[in-house]
Amino acid sequence: MYMFTVYLSVPLITPPVSVVPVIDGQQISLNITINVSTICKGEYPNSITVNILNTNNTVINNTIIPTQVNDQLMIVTGSTAMTNLINTLTINVSLSNNGGTFKSISSIGFNFLGPVTNIDSSIDNCSIIDITWTAPTVDDRVPIKYYILRIYDAITSGLVKNVSVYDTRYQFVADNLLIHRYTYVITGVNDLGEGISNIATFSYQRVPSLRAIQNTSLNTLSYIQDGVIIQFYIPITLTCTGEAPEQVTVTAICNGTDSSTTYLIKQIKIITGLISVPQYQQCNISIVFVNEAGSSEPFMLSIDKYPLSSTNINVATTVKISPTTTVSTSFNISTVIAATSLGVVVILLLLIIISLIVLVITYKRKAYRFASLQQQKVPTARNEAYEFNTLMNTFTNQPAYEEIRGNKEGAVNM
Repeated sequence: MYMFTVYLSVPLITPPVSVVPVIDGQQISLNITINVSTICKGEYPNSITVNILNTNNTVINNTIIPTQVNDQLMIVTGSTAMTNLINTLTINVSLSNNGGTFKSISSIGFNFLGPVTNIDSSIDNCSIIDITWTAPTVDDRVPIKYYILRIYDAITSGLVKNVSVYDTRYQFVADNLLIHRYTYVITGVNDLGEGISNIATFSYQRVPSLRAIQNTSLNTLSYIQDGVIIQFYIPITLTCTGEAPEQVTVTAICNGTDSSTTYLIKQIKIITGLISVPQYQQCNISIVFVNEAGSSEPFMLSIDKYPLSSTNINVATTVKISPTTTVSTSFNISTVIAATSLGVVVILLLLIIISLIVLVITYKRKAYRFASLQQQKVPTARNEAYEFNTLMNTFTNQPAYEEIRGNKEGAVNM
């Protein structure tokens, strides 16, 4: 004897329906569960129609699936085939049996994650940056898997870090102390893909501290008219993110006369420059660092008299005084450049003149030696025939030889 169920009537109240997406790579299927504990067995649905729509409400998939009854759990289930995955899905489910179609069921949406909120950041111990945020509201059926955190240098827009975070908090050590402003882009990720990103920028800049310039030194470079050109060296030592200065103003204060030069800082390791002060006056050199957070207290170097010796004035301690007055005039460095250039030209001319004198002296010495050699007797090779002939002539001219020749002639005449 066989028993079977005849679904003849539609329930007055549609039972609860649950739709859970199952994602496999770029494919998605739907597991549908119907709670039938509140309806009679003859009112169970035996057919499920599923329509999948995109954001334009265009049906991208339509399917009718059979049901399976689990009497123990009092549920009816069904599953769709795999279809292409898109970030935003709208699911329309309708139930029916032999008695007709059940009342309509509200559409079920699966969207990619919304943005995180309440992004906040702080800095600890001058180097550890802490970032926190609040997770977006999500459907429990598609929970957040993790967050993508991208950290950018807000000044250069360069990417600093790109990490996956499995919490709503992240810490990192700011290795580059010169980056004082960061932009954070946080994106939630679930099985449907990446959600909507949220962006926040934080500045960790602080007023430069005096400890960064405690090893400043001065050196006399040259003298011009009644002034002295001073070259300064300011090595920068940073211990805290955001203390990096953007410009430095060096002011010479001599008997109430101020002259200052402001330098934009490009190389942070050491700052060098020139400044002019009058000779034989007591002067103070004021150094002030500036960035977006404000200005540092003046760092003062006292010079008692000029001209300075060639020895550097090394300063290893901090001198704190009241802030200096506003700089009234700006020193023109072109005078220094012109004086230096003139000195170089004079030195080159002296070198050329000395070289010419040396060449002339060398040439005259060589000419004198050559003339002396020409006046000396040139040696010749020995001529034996010439020497023999000379010897014979000597003998012929001797008186003894003539007398013998005369005696012979007399004998013949006889």
